[in-house]
Amino acid sequence: MDPTYTGSYGRIKAYGTDFLSEDSIKRLLGAKNPDEIATELFSTFYRTDMEQFSAVYKGIDLINMALNHRLIVRNRIALFAAPVPGRDVIRAYLAKWDITNIKSVISSKYLGYGVKETESFLLSFRDVPIGIFGGNLTKDDYNVLLSQSNIDSIVNYLSNFGYGQQLLLNMDRYRKTGDVSIFMSALDTYYYAKLIESVKFYNGDEGPLRRYISEEIDLRNIMVVLKAIDLGIEFERIREGLIQMGSIDLSRLQDLFSSGGIEKAIEKLSSFGNLGIDPKNYQENRRLESLENSIKTSMYRRYLDIFNSQALSVGSTFAFILRSELERERVRSISLGKYYSITEENIKALIF
Repeated sequence: MDPTYTGSYGRIKAYGTDFLSEDSIKRLLGAKNPDEIATELFSTFYRTDMEQFSAVYKGIDLINMALNHRLIVRNRIALFAAPVPGRDVIRAYLAKWDITNIKSVISSKYLGYGVKETESFLLSFRDVPIGIFGGNLTKDDYNVLLSQSNIDSIVNYLSNFGYGQQLLLNMDRYRKTGDVSIFMSALDTYYYAKLIESVKFYNGDEGPLRRYISEEIDLRNIMVVLKAIDLGIEFERIREGLIQMGSIDLSRLQDLFSSGGIEKAIEKLSSFGNLGIDPKNYQENRRLESLENSIKTSMYRRYLDIFNSQALSVGSTFAFILRSELERERVRSISLGKYYSITEENIKALIF
């Protein structure tokens, strides 16, 4: 154990009570609709987050804004609580929120949305509000991105941060095909390559973090395959977009694709490592988002126990980060479930 993490562990523990209790989660689950959920959240520490947006947003939109804001606050706590040896990997991990936002900006520009329309697009379709960021870009950077006239100028601006360098390599292909999914895959590949590179064996106990990252990549690849099956896209069109840094190799992903339909593919997933895949989470409501959320929740729980046992290492900081993400996923699952009139039993399957 590294004594340089003693202060970090203490700072993180100080914020350990700043989470919803299981009783609070159950009360949210018992709410009839998103408006009641918002009222319940307003009686918790989320009140400070909701007060910033309640004049503009209501219901499920207000919930999403509050959840995202609280997540970003916690991410920054985690980043600045960690000692210098652990900050690079935390910063690399939190860059995923930049990646998500950049994808949204590119997508909305491709669809011809203006600045005001883009903000609504990001909230409605990506669940990451403009002005609240968990990565390395600032609000001003995003304002500049939104003001750009086309995708070429967005990519040129991003070259100042490294993201754009990866995108520039794909500009010719984009110009020939007009396919923005090329950029999405390039951003994911860049992100995970940088994240894996950042996990240095400083303490000697970084193995669990590497395994977690590997499972994140596996989940990302699995969802790409399942969505391709659902949309009737040929495997060759997604092959290049699959990131070969996880534990599930390309041949197994192709075998999954060839299962004979989405339900058979999901049934086959039960043998794919420790991802905790339950076919029922798709069969009940036919939504791949529900399946993905249930897998994420399972991953968070397993690795929370592991990281919590690593008190004096970067693992303790990641336990705080994952606990924050888990709470966000659970509340989002409840609010979206109520919004789409999903039964309480099916919502429970996602969050417990």
